[in-house]
Amino acid sequence: MEKDATQIPTSPLLVFDLECPICFNVKIKNYALKAKTLPSRPNVFEVPVYEESPKFSHVDFNELTQTVCYHCFYTGSKKSDFNYVDPHTQSRSYSEANKKIIEHWQKNPKEIENVLMDCFINASSFTHPRTSEGVIASYKLAIYKAGLEILYKIPYGNFKRAKLYIKLYYLHNMYYKNFNKEYLIKAAEDLEEVFRTSDFPEKSYEFEVCYLLVAINTRLGEDGKAGSYIKALDQSKGELAGKAKDNPNINLQDINKWLSKAKNLWQSRTDPEVWKLEKPLNLF
Repeated sequence: MEKDATQIPTSPLLVFDLECPICFNVKIKNYALKAKTLPSRPNVFEVPVYEESPKFSHVDFNELTQTVCYHCFYTGSKKSDFNYVDPHTQSRSYSEANKKIIEHWQKNPKEIENVLMDCFINASSFTHPRTSEGVIASYKLAIYKAGLEILYKIPYGNFKRAKLYIKLYYLHNMYYKNFNKEYLIKAAEDLEEVFRTSDFPEKSYEFEVCYLLVAINTRLGEDGKAGSYIKALDQSKGELAGKAKDNPNINLQDINKWLSKAKNLWQSRTDPEVWKLEKPLNLF
C-alpha cells in the first residue's frame, strides 16, 4: 500500500539566498526555522535542544544559526547582516552590520583564514546538512566576529561571545563526546565581564548571566564561585521585593525563575543526568 503523503515529514526550514557585503557572493544560504515546527527545551546551559516531531524532519537548528560566506568567510546570525532582495516585494536591503566590522573583514583576510586553520571545510560545508567541521567553523568565525565587536566597543559583545562559546561547547560535546572545559572557561570569563560592567540589554539579562555562571562554575568544580552567584541572585530578589512593596509594576517573575533554576541545579549537581546536554531536565 502506498504511504499516505501526510505522514511523510516535511522540512522545518526556510531557505533564503543572501549576498555577502564583503565579496558580494550571491550564493549564500541562510536558514530559518518555521514557526511552531520543532519543539525545544533548554538544557542546563540554556542551549535549546530540538525534539522530534511527527510532522517535520528533525534538525538541530543550533547547527544552522550562523550564516557563512564560503568565499571570504564573513559570518552573521541575522539576514540583516547581509545584503538581500525581499522575495515578495523585490526590494533590496543592505547589510546593517557595523561599518568597522565590515572594514576589518575587508582588510584582514589572512587573519580570518587563520581562524579556520584547523578546520577541514569547502564550499558545501555551510549548506544544510552541514558537516561537523562546517558547524564548528561557523561558530569559530562568529566568536571571532564577536571579539571584533568587543574591540570596537559595540554593546553586548561579551554576552554574545559567551553564548557562542556555550553553544560551541554543546556542539563539540555532541560530535566528539568529550568534556572540553576550555570553551566553558572562556564563556565564564566573558560572563564575569558582563556582570562586572552590566553590559546587557535589560535588567532581566543579569539574572540569566548569574544563572549561567552558577551552571558553568558548578560544572568546572568551582563551587565557591557558583555559590557567590546564587547569593547575588538572592540579593537581587531581596532588593526587587523591597522595591515592589512601593511599586506594583515591578515584576518578580524573572528573578524567581532564574533563582529557582540556580538553586535546583545546585541541589542536583551530583546527579549525572543534569549534565546530559542532549536530554534536558526541567530545573524550573
